[in-house]
Amino acid sequence: MLCGIDEAGRGPVIGPLVVCLAKCSEKHEKRLNSLCKKDSKQLLPEERVRILGELEKFCEFFVEVIPAEKINRLMEEMSLNDIEASVMAGLMKKVRCHNVIIDMPDKYEWVFRKRMEKFGIFKFEAEHKADENFPIVAAASICAKVVRDREVEKLHKVVGDFGSGYPSDEKTIEFLRNKENLKKAEKYIRKKWKTLENVLQRKLEVE
Repeated sequence: MLCGIDEAGRGPVIGPLVVCLAKCSEKHEKRLNSLCKKDSKQLLPEERVRILGELEKFCEFFVEVIPAEKINRLMEEMSLNDIEASVMAGLMKKVRCHNVIIDMPDKYEWVFRKRMEKFGIFKFEAEHKADENFPIVAAASICAKVVRDREVEKLHKVVGDFGSGYPSDEKTIEFLRNKENLKKAEKYIRKKWKTLENVLQRKLEVE
């Protein structure tokens, strides 16, 4: 059995972090490889939805959505990398797959390994940007991105269109510069993010 873990939404200032564990029998490896040739970031959203539909025919996906409110609360006690590791560890304990490859948030494996050990996980393989080298991790990445896109669409209906929620998105920045938007979307904004602080500071400088 092949298992891969990746996330989507690590960097946004608005919206959730999504972590996904993909599980697939080795007998489907050839089919998996043919569907997950590209890095998920190079795929259009509609391509990711289509590929996920094909992957779901022979892969299982286990997803954890961590809202901004929870991230804000957890970041009072731990780093974002620890939050990610704790969620990944929880999925691994739930699924019990012994051949796991993780796209790790840390640059160095020994740092990430110590992080995972804190949450009781000792057996796994990890690599920075593993989604570019392992199709099963790419599958997890595709699923995580599709789920996050759907969550963001739900938020748009509640607070208005803030774009992707990423700091590189001008629509997101414009949204955050509006005081009414900040109040309306407060529970969906990551308040510990330097990005928010920088946006608000730039707004003061312009004014």
